Amino acid sequence: MLYAIENLVKRRQREQGYRLLIRSLRVPRGARLAITGPSGCGKSTTLDLLGLALRPDSAERFSFAPRADAPPLDVTALWRGERHDAMAALRLEHMGYVLQSGELLPFLDVGENMTLTARLAGMPAAEAAARAKGLAEALGVDHLLGSMPATLSVGERQRAAIVRALTPGPQLILADEPTAALDPVHAARVMDAFLMALEFHQGSLVLVTHNADWARRGGLAELAFRMEEDDEGVTAVLDDDNAHAEAAPC
Repeated sequence: MLYAIENLVKRRQREQGYRLLIRSLRVPRGARLAITGPSGCGKSTTLDLLGLALRPDSAERFSFAPRADAPPLDVTALWRGERHDAMAALRLEHMGYVLQSGELLPFLDVGENMTLTARLAGMPAAEAAARAKGLAEALGVDHLLGSMPATLSVGERQRAAIVRALTPGPQLILADEPTAALDPVHAARVMDAFLMALEFHQGSLVLVTHNADWARRGGLAELAFRMEEDDEGVTAVLDDDNAHAEAAPC
């Protein structure tokens, strides 16, 4: 099991009170999982938690097992010990992270941005460049390799960021609304690129999207947020016992 989470809580400061509750989440190796729900329900927050980039307020269990031949890691213990270095190393070695905004470095050209993570992970420059070029061709941005990020459209920056995340061949891909700025044709290309990379590296995919139909067409299992309200405010609940449930409006 790649992730095993029980009763994880993350609170957000809002006028009426809001908290995210991951009641139960088990992500097996090789998963193709889409976390769905309307804007503001906690999808991106969930991805940041899975990416070891956001500290939970509490959790009964939060384990991450990037290697099948090693015991799972206790993520709550890493946070308690302020092991930010260890978590950064885990992200670099095992995860490809696609942010919603792309986040290309403005002082590097597109080709350099695409190979950056792979080279930081120790991949030879020639191999990184070859992998990035192949992915860029698949996503229709190979003509932009020498361009600077400021000259690209939002959708082009997003596709370049996807190439950067996939180039190292990560075992786990985390993607935040990867097609939000794309038309249907390019959105289909993105799904094909994700699935191609997963098949080649026998990896896992967890993405968040408000477009459940797109995720289903790609063959991804869907896990939807459910909203609960009480005297303390609104709770966004994620529970894999309720997979494929319809997301309630926020």
